[in-house]
Amino acid sequence: MPRKIGFFLLLGLLIGKVVGVVMRGPSPMVLDARFYWELGGLVADGDWLLMQRPIAYRTPAYPWLIGLFRAACSDPLFALVCFQSVLWIATIGLIAALAAEISRSRRVAWVVVALAIPMLCSAVYVTTVLTETLFVFSVVLHLWTVARFTRQPTVAGGVCVGLTLGLAILTRPVAMLVWIADVIYVITCWYWIANPATKHLCRRRGWICVMLAGIVTVACVGPWLARNHALFGKAMLTEFVGRNLWIVTFQDGSGAGLELPDSDGATQLKTQMDDGVWATLSDDQSWRHTWTVSNALTASGMDDPSADRLMKRVATDAIAEEPLQFARKTVRRLVNFWRTRATEIPAQLADLAADGTATREELSTEFYSGQPVWGVKVPPVDTALRHRWSNWLTGNTLLMFATLASTMLLIWRRPTRAAGLWLGAILGYFATVTAVLEIPAYRYRMIIEPIVLLVIALAIVSISASDGGLRVWWGGLVKKLSGQKI
Repeated sequence: MPRKIGFFLLLGLLIGKVVGVVMRGPSPMVLDARFYWELGGLVADGDWLLMQRPIAYRTPAYPWLIGLFRAACSDPLFALVCFQSVLWIATIGLIAALAAEISRSRRVAWVVVALAIPMLCSAVYVTTVLTETLFVFSVVLHLWTVARFTRQPTVAGGVCVGLTLGLAILTRPVAMLVWIADVIYVITCWYWIANPATKHLCRRRGWICVMLAGIVTVACVGPWLARNHALFGKAMLTEFVGRNLWIVTFQDGSGAGLELPDSDGATQLKTQMDDGVWATLSDDQSWRHTWTVSNALTASGMDDPSADRLMKRVATDAIAEEPLQFARKTVRRLVNFWRTRATEIPAQLADLAADGTATREELSTEFYSGQPVWGVKVPPVDTALRHRWSNWLTGNTLLMFATLASTMLLIWRRPTRAAGLWLGAILGYFATVTAVLEIPAYRYRMIIEPIVLLVIALAIVSISASDGGLRVWWGGLVKKLSGQKI
């Protein structure tokens, strides 16, 4: 009984933290957030495939969620924030369930909940009209379904795996290659590492269910592919890689800072714009800014995907001229992906209204599309945000090494080797894709925080197992270093 009371106290602290964050009010709907809100309005009016906005750089899952609340609720912003809060808590619950599934130990739930309590910056994103919370939830839900499916493959399990992967892809296309890590996990569990739970399964039936999962995933994204084919003549999820490459290729600082190449693509880009426009962009070097170039191309008459493809072509030409410089900066971004400080997190209404210069009605009109707003200062949360771990460079570096060590420990131990390879592949995938295509920022690292939580929790439970795990592991390490046979 005392253990249960202690666990529920930890759970209460976790929930109380999220409630405190929500009490501080919603984050302003500006830039991407305002655009998502507008797309949600189209969905609420019945335009589920967003045919009225011929854009190729957004996927529809998050606008669908916003549209659902805008159509069904009298106060959709508050309902959306509350729902995202539930998703955040559910994500931690799924991590605890996934950790128990992998470790076959219920004790790991304690570790997961305890370690999740200091995770504050990601909780702030539940108050934003951005994809982060839904995407993280969908990825973790997918991983949980994969773990259960691998242990006991069924038709229903295959359908769930496909649905959750489809949801993740339709929220953010970066999830489209997660299935590769899933297949590694399945093969490792079914063929390489003997597991009593999978020893007697019918592998033929299992692979049929795997193919079913793939079919369901394709069926989920199919309507969006058809929509883009109808609008742009190409079956694609999004066309945004060119804008991403432009940032990391031409921007100074974390970007490679390369010069515009002497290529046919660069000539076409200049020709596409008016001479005066390109001269202006050249004079102030604003051609290095992604959206400045993108907007200039679309203003010249190019459609959205064609502009992105041209930008990708020019950036690729520049990389081909100076590959070593681009590679050096990519490696640097890969390291900084883990170390970047959360210097800027979304402001909330409690922050905007702190000086009292504007009324809530004025703030609602300017920043919240006229939606009812709320927000008060919550001293414990305010203090925790000022001293947040994610804004500590040394802390982020320590967390990077802890994640690496935990993943290696999971791979080293045979019972968790399959999970270690699987989770390590997912962490490596998201880190590498972000390093190649993005300037490091906390919001990109945030999407893997639950997986980092998972591997560290599993490592802690592994080395403190009841069979003398820490003593056995340390003793084995000492014997190896001394050249003795274990």
